[in-house]
Amino acid sequence: MKIGTDAILLSALLPIFKPSNALDIGTGCGIVALCMAQIYKQTEIVAIDIDKESIQEASINFANSKFHKRLTAKHISLQNFTQKTLEKFDLIVANPPFFIDSLLSNNEKRNISRHNVTLTLQDLVLSVEKLLSPNGYFVVILPHNEMKKLFIAETQNLFLIKQHFIFDKDNKPCRRIISQFGKQKMDCDTSIGHIIIRNRDNTYTETYKNLTSPFLLYKR
Repeated sequence: MKIGTDAILLSALLPIFKPSNALDIGTGCGIVALCMAQIYKQTEIVAIDIDKESIQEASINFANSKFHKRLTAKHISLQNFTQKTLEKFDLIVANPPFFIDSLLSNNEKRNISRHNVTLTLQDLVLSVEKLLSPNGYFVVILPHNEMKKLFIAETQNLFLIKQHFIFDKDNKPCRRIISQFGKQKMDCDTSIGHIIIRNRDNTYTETYKNLTSPFLLYKR
């Protein structure tokens, strides 16, 4: 799974603050971790993935970036990482496997990256609750239907702070939701509203281009 719209939007909508450290769950080629390193100038970032080849690719990408001193790639599952580490993170980001009730393909790697065959939402929430610092943030992107199932987060004292609703076009249903959680309960902010990726002529909207321009180049 290479660079995709979800990863870039997730990175573009991360909270503005100064985390001392951050964790990227299911880093793949490392794109979200690299974007975080660009956004947060002093933050130490750990990127984990269960797929060995993904971690090898992420490690190469990290080594070739100017942020390499602050980036660490680890080949480990979230469940094992949670058991082994004593570190608490100010920011945890996840673009997790999300097709919970759908058919698997014949491609095992694609199934691991896109289906919850190795990481359930419950496992994700339980791990985040243990790994997140008291004033930290957890940011996750999921399809609309799967985000509804993340109500279990509040049973683990992870409270919804902010949501962004993502639409492919203005005449299409909600595609994804980016949600921000914290351990401090407060009113949820949806003031930023809907984000539409493309105009009806298939060009990118100005909103999308402005959000993602720090990471992408566009033909004008």
